Amino acid sequence: MSDLLTELPSLGIAGLLFVMWWLERQDRARSTDGLRAALEHAGRIADVNQNLLDVIRANTEALAALREELRAHRGSETEWLARLTQQLAELARRPAQAA
Repeated sequence: MSDLLTELPSLGIAGLLFVMWWLERQDRARSTDGLRAALEHAGRIADVNQNLLDVIRANTEALAALREELRAHRGSETEWLARLTQQLAELARRPAQAA
């Protein structure tokens, strides 16, 4: 760029216009590349966010199913313990009846 500035007086109007056009073209290309990179990055972030939401949704559903399973297990466990207590009470009475 500094070489260009030293040669600037000898370029003439056509050369100066060409250099201005060239620099503007490079700036546009850099801006376009930056915009493209930003859009790609935003797309990747959107994909990651969607994946995270899917994982959170799946985990929430799994936790809800686990909660229901635990409630059912707790209910059956209570019923099982009641039956066991009843059977133990019956067994405790039988030897007393046999004696």
